[in-house]
Amino acid sequence: MKRRLAALLLVLGAQGLAAQDLAVLRPEHVRAISQEVSGDAAYEHIRFHTAYHKPRGGSDGLWEVARYFEQRARAAGLADVRIIKQASTTVPWNAKSGELWIAGSAPERVASTLQTPLHLADNSRRADVTAELVDVGDGSREADYAGRDVAGRTVLAYGPLAVVMDEAVAKRGAAGVVWSPNPAVDRNLSYPDQVNWSTLPLQTASGKPSTFAFILTLRQGQALRQRLAAAREPVRVRAQVDAEFTSREGEEPWQVMVEGFIRGTEPGIAQDVMLTGHLQESKPSANDDGSGIASITEIARALNKLIADGTLPRPRRDIRFWWLTEISSQRQFFADDPEAHRRMWVNVNQDMVGANQAQDVMRTQNVTRVPAARFHFLNDVTEAVVDYMVAANNFDLAQQQNGIALYPNPHFARLGTRHRYNARSIWFHNNTDHMPFNEAPIGVPAVTFTNMPDHFIHTSDDDLWNIDRTQLGRNAAAVAMIAYAMASADDRSAPVLAAETAGRGAQRLARNLGLGMSWIAAAEPADRAAAYGRATEQVRYAARRERRALGSLARISAEGRRMSGPLLAELDRQEAQALRELALKYRLVAGRAAPSAATLSEAERRLAAVRPALAAGPREFLEKRSQIPSAPGLHGLMSHEVLSFVDGRRTGLEVYREVAAEAREAGSHYYGTVTPEAVMQYLEGAQRVGVVRM
Repeated sequence: MKRRLAALLLVLGAQGLAAQDLAVLRPEHVRAISQEVSGDAAYEHIRFHTAYHKPRGGSDGLWEVARYFEQRARAAGLADVRIIKQASTTVPWNAKSGELWIAGSAPERVASTLQTPLHLADNSRRADVTAELVDVGDGSREADYAGRDVAGRTVLAYGPLAVVMDEAVAKRGAAGVVWSPNPAVDRNLSYPDQVNWSTLPLQTASGKPSTFAFILTLRQGQALRQRLAAAREPVRVRAQVDAEFTSREGEEPWQVMVEGFIRGTEPGIAQDVMLTGHLQESKPSANDDGSGIASITEIARALNKLIADGTLPRPRRDIRFWWLTEISSQRQFFADDPEAHRRMWVNVNQDMVGANQAQDVMRTQNVTRVPAARFHFLNDVTEAVVDYMVAANNFDLAQQQNGIALYPNPHFARLGTRHRYNARSIWFHNNTDHMPFNEAPIGVPAVTFTNMPDHFIHTSDDDLWNIDRTQLGRNAAAVAMIAYAMASADDRSAPVLAAETAGRGAQRLARNLGLGMSWIAAAEPADRAAAYGRATEQVRYAARRERRALGSLARISAEGRRMSGPLLAELDRQEAQALRELALKYRLVAGRAAPSAATLSEAERRLAAVRPALAAGPREFLEKRSQIPSAPGLHGLMSHEVLSFVDGRRTGLEVYREVAAEAREAGSHYYGTVTPEAVMQYLEGAQRVGVVRM
């Protein structure tokens, strides 16, 4: 065993020497996947997806795209393909047409769903109204209506649409709203011809139904305001809306998902590798998330072909593909079958993976890490693949040959760009389809590929011209490699996976040690003891997180179990050494021995006295999650982690320390500062709605 550990540590020492080499897969498998996956092929699926407006809640467009991807899943050779209609709380809405005209002897079309469905706000009601148009400026404040009678008129505004609908229509009797972006917001000035995707509430804050709203670009709105200001007589507009709150697939609210499998050789292992993307969005929504569902469709085709022709051995585990209604499909699926998640091992999601990075200098393909509460060697496989793809599709000065800079192992689409691959691993976030896997009470480790920032999301600009087939193919190839490595993990690959996990874990532990040392060195003398306390908590947190990753190796195979034991023992030694180095740093800076444990605050004592446990399952969480009151000052993502760390064994203080350290590692600019008072308040709120007991 000692010889095996020594050999393993030699492998760890080689980490990073050849980033363009990917150790977690055999070289011939890396090449086969990269050669077979096609961004050009994936792009063709986006063409279909962009033809439909597909909001959630039973829209006709959503059903059409779901049926298309069901057919594509079958054509790719997936097993047990099915389309699943699920319950939903979102009322169906379908619009046949919407037209806004300047009325008069020479009518002028202002906006039409013929141009883009986004010109008509979702949930607009049927109307045929000709009325004077009144400019109310922002339109969300009472002062905007001083001296203006808007009853029976249509208002032009740029404030928050739902608030304008309430103030103008519900409270003052206006017929409807013409909305354009706020001219004072820099983003709008940079993109003056975008039409934003907007949705009206079914009922306003005053309890009255919304009517209709037309959405203009900034340029259109400014031109219309200037026209109103210069007009010598009232300007009248005609608004025509043909829409209804029904669906041809039935009037009951519904949502939809599609499922298919590449079956593994050991179905009884119950460790499905989940690949996800979502179907619903506006028209065109090419990147969000036409790119994600197109990518998993191409991954399904490519992997299934490579397995069928013998190029890739069939993996041990099932690879399970889900085309979803974003977030709500998973939550409903888990509520309908509360045991379903127990056969799911990991999830890799794709949401916005086709961005042409030259269209916006800030566009980066971000790949989240697994959150600390769910930490798993999936994180290290993902980072290894991303590092490989970045190194393979970039170049530096030293790589030039004969004055020509070359990518060492490029992945290009035939009709795509030759841009570099601008991708990076980032701290975890939510708000896309990996979230329902990570969150309590499911707890399946998950990551997502999501490009951000993006100035085109949820607008008319999220169209095909924004998609780069090359980046689409690179992301598809990366996810295919991750999925295949996880699904194929066995005794043979366990040593390499263990090396990757332990090597990257040692780097993460060292980073937290460095943070702690810097806090001690930078602290004022009066604050130095507290800084030392935070530093020691930070190192202990990092070691606990790495234990979760190393412990997850045990589920690979017998060899994974054999290797995790000595690596965990080595981690204990590393943690003890790091704590000694912190104590030495304190003594060097302060001139005296490091202090003993700090006295607990009142809030910390209250947390130490409770041992919170989850008191609800997937169905109860589906109904009650949104009822948990937020705690002022606690970042929403850290609220997510509070619930994820609740397990009936940790005390409230231990939960607080985990979450506070996770936030500190990322930095206060990322997750803010977590306080014991906020954690206690959030736990008490979760207890009141019945999802936590203490």
